[in-house]
Amino acid sequence: MNFFSYVVLGGFSYAAGWAVRTYILDKKPETEQPYNLKHPAILAYLGGFFIIMLIVSWLIGRYLLGHVAIDLPFIIINSIVATFVYSFGLNPEKSRYDVPN
Repeated sequence: MNFFSYVVLGGFSYAAGWAVRTYILDKKPETEQPYNLKHPAILAYLGGFFIIMLIVSWLIGRYLLGHVAIDLPFIIINSIVATFVYSFGLNPEKSRYDVPN
């Protein structure tokens, strides 16, 4: 995969996290524990996305890159990075970041 392919995959991962936060988490009533990366619902979404990315990474390796055998390093690293990018879209604490002036 080239750099542009990784940028597109990262964009889809971020958009998926943003969509879950906007259309699912923001529609639910406020919980006692605020949503952050330690919240059980957020952890469940991250785990589910990681499993989905394992399958997607295997499909990318098999059918787009032509890896005949299962390329475990590619699949695992690609899934971890995509889940990390997904967490930025999913993280509802974006308004609490203290960005310096």
